[in-house]
Amino acid sequence: MGMLARFLDGAPPPTRLWLTRAGPVENPRGVLYSHPGRPLTPAGRDALAALAARLEAAVAHVYAPDSLAEAEAARLLAERLGAPYALEPALRERAWGDWEGLDFATVRRRWPAEVERWKRDEAGFAPPGGESLADVERRARPLLERLLERHPGGDVVLVGNCTVNRVALRLALPFLPLAEGLRLEQDYAAWTELRFYGADGVLARLNG
Repeated sequence: MGMLARFLDGAPPPTRLWLTRAGPVENPRGVLYSHPGRPLTPAGRDALAALAARLEAAVAHVYAPDSLAEAEAARLLAERLGAPYALEPALRERAWGDWEGLDFATVRRRWPAEVERWKRDEAGFAPPGGESLADVERRARPLLERLLERHPGGDVVLVGNCTVNRVALRLALPFLPLAEGLRLEQDYAAWTELRFYGADGVLARLNG
């Protein structure tokens, strides 16, 4: 069913998924990192507090991975929004394996052949000992679908990350290739609003 048919047939109130990213984080060397991640900067905490004040919705629940910045952001947002929160390991950023804690210049120097493979297959490539974008989608997507089913017609906040937010966007925009998710920039401490009418989704706001 297309979205026009949904609306003409009288769609129920949407379930709204509010995406954000926790940050800025303390990463002065610009290295690759996943779980447990890096802590928020003071500026990041201030930005998230201001973000909560801009959301005019009765939030049913806040969800985040159990990593440092995201867990702190979930606690802060839940307190400001008056909602419960839960930490879900399935929402963690992609694991970088042997590349964890290294910057791109170092990765290019030590693994030139792997970097070329990465450029040819952004969605399917996994660093040595790490995860691909497709791996993250396989572990995160089922949970995201369950969260939407758990809160029909409600407002849910997801404090995600670069990779998991791509997966969430693909729930609403299934035509978006996983490898092209970076074409929709996800800013730190900004709201991206997805509205779901059953399994059909709409991107209603980007970085609001």
